[in-house]
Amino acid sequence: MSRSPSRITALAVGGVLLVVGALGFTANAQDWLFGILSVNPAQNVLHLVVGAALVAVAFVGRAPLLAALIGTLLLAIGIAGLFIINTPVNVIAVNGAANLLHFASAAVLLAVGLGARR
Repeated sequence: MSRSPSRITALAVGGVLLVVGALGFTANAQDWLFGILSVNPAQNVLHLVVGAALVAVAFVGRAPLLAALIGTLLLAIGIAGLFIINTPVNVIAVNGAANLLHFASAAVLLAVGLGARR
């Protein structure tokens, strides 16, 4: 495995999402993970799926493409999150801290996905 920035980032972000997704199932629905992030089963499943995809692509290739795609998805979730907090549409328990994390993750994944071509 090469040590390209996109592969390293995909592995790191994917690993964090897998851990957060697994830990989220230990908290009660609509509970708080780490005292900051609200979680629910739908959000935990999304974290596990996206995390597994990022880890897998870090080993098989195409990391820049998937990093850019997932970065775009997280950016869209962050933008949508600005409008759905405290509404019935918020089925994945997005709160302000989660939104900040979505924007930060999107920026990192988009930067390595679109900027690192090696």
